[in-house]
Amino acid sequence: MKYIKKYLLFIYSSKILFFCICSTVILTLNLTPLIANIRHSPEGRTFALIHNNTQDFFFYQSLMNKGANGDWLTTDPYTTEFHSPSIVFSYFLWLGKLSKLLGIPYAYTYHLVRIILSVAFLAVSYFFILYLSFPYPYLTFFFFVFASPFFHQIIDWGKVNTVPYMYWWTGIDAIRRSAYLPHHMFGGLMLILIIFCLLKIIYTTERKLIKQYLAFSILLTPITVFIHPPSLLIIILFLPSLIILFLLRKIIENTKKIGSLKIIPSLLQEIKPRIRNYSALTIFWFLGIIFLFIMVWTTNRGLIWSKPFEWEKQQQLPVANELFGAFGIIFPLSIIGIIKSLSSTKFKYYLIVAWLITPLLLIPFALSLQMSNIRLIQGVPFLPLSILAAIGVKTIEDFLVSIFKRRQAVSKKIPRNLIGSLFHCIIVIIFIIFTYPTLIWSVKDQIREYWPIFGNVYFDNRLYYAFSFINSSFPKDTITLSTFFTGNYLPAFSHTVSFIGHTGYTYNANQKQELVKRFFENKMTETEVKDLIMNNNITLIFQGPEEKPIYSNYLYPQLLKPVYDREEATIYIPIK
Repeated sequence: MKYIKKYLLFIYSSKILFFCICSTVILTLNLTPLIANIRHSPEGRTFALIHNNTQDFFFYQSLMNKGANGDWLTTDPYTTEFHSPSIVFSYFLWLGKLSKLLGIPYAYTYHLVRIILSVAFLAVSYFFILYLSFPYPYLTFFFFVFASPFFHQIIDWGKVNTVPYMYWWTGIDAIRRSAYLPHHMFGGLMLILIIFCLLKIIYTTERKLIKQYLAFSILLTPITVFIHPPSLLIIILFLPSLIILFLLRKIIENTKKIGSLKIIPSLLQEIKPRIRNYSALTIFWFLGIIFLFIMVWTTNRGLIWSKPFEWEKQQQLPVANELFGAFGIIFPLSIIGIIKSLSSTKFKYYLIVAWLITPLLLIPFALSLQMSNIRLIQGVPFLPLSILAAIGVKTIEDFLVSIFKRRQAVSKKIPRNLIGSLFHCIIVIIFIIFTYPTLIWSVKDQIREYWPIFGNVYFDNRLYYAFSFINSSFPKDTITLSTFFTGNYLPAFSHTVSFIGHTGYTYNANQKQELVKRFFENKMTETEVKDLIMNNNITLIFQGPEEKPIYSNYLYPQLLKPVYDREEATIYIPIK
């Protein structure tokens, strides 16, 4: 027992070792479902290495395929309507070029990049926590990495199921969020670096250093808004409330000293010595707004790119109803931390409070802000939440020690360190009791999600010959007709553009779905088939594992000519 205690104390006291163990555990849990699904692949099939969401995963792979084949600007791989190229998501084109350079499949590059970004994100978060010098940095990081939602019961298809709060949003889950989508991980990394710069601006008195940190934060701003706009949006939203809250606290403090309420003199007393610091923050804020407007304008420009933006605005999920349950056991502790922080006079305490609270208060107004309410919790909320929870732990500990101090006889026998250690053990045990079941549920749920042998999840290996045939026989951006699920993955493996393939990135997807259904049921008239093909410039028709069960014979033999005919797939071209 003595050696175990020594070993645990060594881990807890070693900065690097503690970080490595926590990060290794959470990333191992993150990769476990992927490995399990790979090993589950039946003979003759290969798991597609899907991460998070099938539709979006193949969308990212399709963009990587386009990048590897020479594109520098993004065009939509899931619609046939004309649209202008865009910079939106163009970083996935760059990943495709990297994949080609390394000579590895796009999915490998995708997962490699998200894991590298995850390690960088966790490392920056950890050292940011250490830099802030708040109470109990190791406990804070432990909370940050593993904090998980509470469970609750829902009615699903007439059955009562026990699931975590906000289970429908994968970014809230501790295991999933540890190595989430690459652009989300990058956005979180940039957000923390920018906040670090803003703190340095406030706490720096040297003019030259203020300029340097301002320049660095401004440099990071367009990069952040280009790759993950919500990360910058969160900073832009909470910065004004932070300044107002902090200055209000200073006014109250100065009023107590003066003995009367004198707002203007109190403000001047605070601002005048720090005019350069506040001016730098103001410059950053205005430039951040400009960069955000530019990105929104770019996204809204054109027929296709405005549609996902319009669709997203309507995604007002039940965030407000479930968020506090999703924050889990550390949320009550963070409430105490918020109250304690607001009694401080230090800027960093107000920054952490504003970082957490401002986006949450704006959730009911998300539609008025022209955004999905889910974007307001994409500012790494578990970091300020964990910091405040640790402050809450310290506050409770101090309160307990003060109680023991009142009882002189007892306090002499029980040292303060022992009281603190016992209390920390109790907190950690309670945290694990509530967190462990959710972590296990998450691993099982991720494995269960992709366990059934669907054709777009576990590919028939023979399909790769069909993809190779298309790539060697037809030019880039060949417009192809298939069913929805085939259309989703086809551009990821071939030089094609799908008539339909994504709910968000296919223009008029619902109307097209009806046309596709009738076409592959072989129920269209000759005129309807000709109109469908000619109006959409369709060159290829792909009848694969998803389409053949609908109609197993040759489609419209008087109009379509098979150019590739195998058991697993038949590819047609129109007869001219």
